[in-house]
Amino acid sequence: MSLARRDPQQVRSQETVDRILLAADHEIGERGLAGASTTRIAARAGLSVGALYRFFGDKEAIADALAVRYLDAVTPAYADALGAVTSVADLDGVLAELVRRAADLQERHPGYYRLTEELAPERRDSPAHAVREHLIVLFADALRRAGVRTPDDDLRRAVDLCIETVRHTLARHPAGDPARQATLAEVEVMLGAYLATRLA
Repeated sequence: MSLARRDPQQVRSQETVDRILLAADHEIGERGLAGASTTRIAARAGLSVGALYRFFGDKEAIADALAVRYLDAVTPAYADALGAVTSVADLDGVLAELVRRAADLQERHPGYYRLTEELAPERRDSPAHAVREHLIVLFADALRRAGVRTPDDDLRRAVDLCIETVRHTLARHPAGDPARQATLAEVEVMLGAYLATRLA
């Protein structure tokens, strides 16, 4: 449905949801899910708490929506970069691009990344679990198309380790950390060497 054909109330409702999620991303990014409150999220969004509850029943529902929002952003960003993988030899350049894009996404979605530290993505009750599973499939499929013949379970473990290493590094070195760029550069080298050996 195009935006022009939507009911004005639908447009206003979507704008309100977007404001709530933006506010929640920053509130949770700063305080974590346990420390964040719906009162502060509502205030950041310029709403009453009652108005917030018309859209989200609790913080967990907001956390789930943040994960969906992040998935909507990360899928095209990663799929585009992974499209450049035609062989294992392409991985160094592609890994560098994926790490850069992950760092950019973290800056735009701080609450989602904080959630992944509190509720690890491998946990099925984590809002990030579906994101993690989707990214593993996306990365593994790209490697398969590039001719990698590693058995499925081994490939999944290798890809999962790469994704978790980048996520953990970004969580430990958030935007503003003076060691961030140098650490991410080291991670790129490490993952490139690991995958070149693991997938040979």
